[in-house]
Amino acid sequence: MMRHAKFDQAFGLRLAAIAVRLSVLIVFCLTLTACHRPDSFTTGDGSISPITAADIRYSELARRYNQSVEPFGTLWSRTAIDIEWYEIEQGGDRNYRSESGEGKFILRRPTDTALTVEKLGKTYLWAGSDRERYWLFDLVDSDNKVAYVGAFAKLGESSRRSFPLPVRPDVVPMLLGLMPLPTPEALGIEPPVDLYNNQYLVELPGMRLLIDRTTYRPTRVDLTDTQGFSMLTSKLEGAFVVEVEGQSERDWPTMCQKAAVYVAGYESRLTVSIESATTDPARVRDAMFQFEALHKALKPQTVEQLDGQ
Repeated sequence: MMRHAKFDQAFGLRLAAIAVRLSVLIVFCLTLTACHRPDSFTTGDGSISPITAADIRYSELARRYNQSVEPFGTLWSRTAIDIEWYEIEQGGDRNYRSESGEGKFILRRPTDTALTVEKLGKTYLWAGSDRERYWLFDLVDSDNKVAYVGAFAKLGESSRRSFPLPVRPDVVPMLLGLMPLPTPEALGIEPPVDLYNNQYLVELPGMRLLIDRTTYRPTRVDLTDTQGFSMLTSKLEGAFVVEVEGQSERDWPTMCQKAAVYVAGYESRLTVSIESATTDPARVRDAMFQFEALHKALKPQTVEQLDGQ
């Protein structure tokens, strides 16, 4: 059974229903499809390929996938970023915005993230999260720098204001294929694994993945709602070698070289290309994931609470 869905809420609010904690930003409007173990799977470009049962158990697939992401407990990367999105103002008006430039993506699992857009050494956007909160420092207008901050615990409240971007930064690590998959014991079930277009296809609470059969790295990650509809899709390309301090270069792991992220029903786009990356923990500092420390360093004129406080 194939169905189509569009969503009229920001992705961050919809993600509150996902059972697995998905600890980004944003590509042109797509209507993505859901699949509940059907005969075919639509990829978003109109092509359809049959789905058949795979010859691997989920427990083995998760073990190999998690082995491939094990080195990325910490990650510091330099990126090229291109973003287009519509910012929804309080009155409901849509304000088109775009930013492109250099940036950084920084991760300290399981919850700490930072994603920046920079030009000539100046930071224009800084989005991030810790265990309890997520935020965006909008520094484009130096005379009106604004920080937006919200609490994960209040995502489901009706009074909550929309995040200025359609997607929260805490979702980025999963979309880049850097977070481990839950074990069957954690899920309470052994999910089936299918084959689609010679790739493994697996559906979990809140997400659907296509995984390369040789590298056990994802080529596509969909985050889904409770009905299985795709809310957001990340298409991953290439393999970028990540430096690991004290390890032989021939053993260095790889992550995706480029990620294109699509939000269902939104005219928004994010493209992230990795230009350098290391797992050296010395490059990752506590202050990168602390709202108060960032507030002191970035000096916004106002702070907007997204939880209606």
